[in-house]
Amino acid sequence: MIAKVVHGWRAGGLLAYLFGPGVADEHVRPRVVASWDGRDSGWQPEQRGPGEHDLELGPLIRAMQAPAVAAGLPLREPRDAGRGYVWHCSVRLSGADRVLPDEQWAKIAREVLHDAGIAERDDPGGPRWVAVRHADDHIHIAAVLVRQDSSKRFWPRNDYPKLRASAQRIEARLGLTVTPSADGAASKRPTRGELAKSERESRRPARDVLRGAARRAALRASSVEEFEQALQREGLLVEIRRAPSGDAIGYKVAVSPDLIASGEPVFYSGSQLAPDLSLPRLQQRWEEAGPVEQRRIRPSSAADQVRRVADAVEAGKAAPQDAADGLGDMLTALSATTDPSDRFRFAAAADRVRGTRPRQSAGGEGVDLRSVARRLLLARRLAIGADNGGVELTFALARLALAIAERSHARPWARAAFMAAAQMVHGVSPDAPVARHPANENEREQQVRTRG
Repeated sequence: MIAKVVHGWRAGGLLAYLFGPGVADEHVRPRVVASWDGRDSGWQPEQRGPGEHDLELGPLIRAMQAPAVAAGLPLREPRDAGRGYVWHCSVRLSGADRVLPDEQWAKIAREVLHDAGIAERDDPGGPRWVAVRHADDHIHIAAVLVRQDSSKRFWPRNDYPKLRASAQRIEARLGLTVTPSADGAASKRPTRGELAKSERESRRPARDVLRGAARRAALRASSVEEFEQALQREGLLVEIRRAPSGDAIGYKVAVSPDLIASGEPVFYSGSQLAPDLSLPRLQQRWEEAGPVEQRRIRPSSAADQVRRVADAVEAGKAAPQDAADGLGDMLTALSATTDPSDRFRFAAAADRVRGTRPRQSAGGEGVDLRSVARRLLLARRLAIGADNGGVELTFALARLALAIAERSHARPWARAAFMAAAQMVHGVSPDAPVARHPANENEREQQVRTRG
């Protein structure tokens, strides 16, 4: 979720644009989804002609401008103008995200305004604002930065970083695509052009396909050579970049269907997929983990290992971020070995975990779980629903995600990301209430009996 802000002086001009056809007739069925006084769609302009953009905007414009008029502020940009008092924020989702209903967008608008310090909840004297939707993937919020009760103009403090933090919390809670945080930890999203191209060709965006394949290959490998071979087994085109000394210093990958006009494949470097997939970061991980142990592990044994780490995190004996690194690897392993119908949810949960500011290096618990994950990859197929410990493993992973969430007090958006990951491990919508997952087999059996 990306939130962008611009300032201006003409509330009327902004509303005319938002309810108009747009530059290329891209505005479809423009409508008010939320407003300052709770009337929401009650502020929808009346139709005055046959076209969907033939709307009577006068009442809404006059209502929005009233506090500025009372304060004696100009309704057009003055000659010596500085930053205008009209605050315009667009909030846009990734093209890969699901379409949200108007009611959800209304909640997002109020949350964003509160978090940014523009219009706080339970403040009837605050500024007037409306949220307008005219597309599936975004809304626009128009606010007049003048208080209704005192006619005083005001400026929000640090609204840009507050908006970024708010967007990250909403992404995690609703299970939306994680956008890069200030520290550059999250995966790089496909560009608008990449999304349009994949839609035309009826396939997933190449960047998303490559990132998932690179994560699986990195988990299977212990060296650049093994990594290259694993990428090739994934069906990717691979090129290793080497220094004059012969040492590997980078790599780039491509999928054969993704071509430019000349017929050449489109390559992406590791860092263009995600920060933790750059070759230096991968080499550091391989050095920490050591050679891959060529011995399978039973899901029930893997569950025991995960529960041990969860115990340590809950007792404050293990660093949450160390455990998070291992949790991401475990989810990646399940996304490669479980039934195809289950793989997407594990891959999506892994993406939530990966976007929470990974450490430069992992500690003991992260390395231990990484080793378990690599051994799980030796299985051709892991049937989570079978009586083989797979169900216990998913409960243990969800419990670990919640334990990490409870220890992430300093970063609320990270806490929400781990809570969403816990829900997704069990195939539950991230919007659903988060349940505490059982700590052991007896408790799990009791929970199952209660549900049944």
